[in-house]
Amino acid sequence: MNSTRLAALALWLALPCLLGFSSLAIKNTVQDLEKELKSINREIQNDIKSIHVLKAEWSHLNNPDRLRELAAKHISMNPVQAEQIINYSALPFSQENGESRKDAARKKISNYAEQNKALKRLTKSRR
Repeated sequence: MNSTRLAALALWLALPCLLGFSSLAIKNTVQDLEKELKSINREIQNDIKSIHVLKAEWSHLNNPDRLRELAAKHISMNPVQAEQIINYSALPFSQENGESRKDAARKKISNYAEQNKALKRLTKSRR
């Protein structure tokens, strides 16, 4: 009976110690997770701020007035002339003997442009 009492006493002493140790371990785990959550939330806030700044920069960079000014400054573009527009049928799909595809395209487009100029002159003279 003495050994039973000793086992019961050891159990009653070990049980609170185990409960205290496990609650301490859980508390430390929860604190570590809370620190990690705060860190993640801080990173999210920083990313939101960065996205806001990037959106502002993007809207500035895509401002039509700014783009028009840059295009005028760096690209010497002229309005499209009627002679530059061709039909799909004017594009070459087969090249002649020994002729590269690029040369065939240039030849066909220049022929089409000449015909287009002739048609333009003809319509102007009829007016």
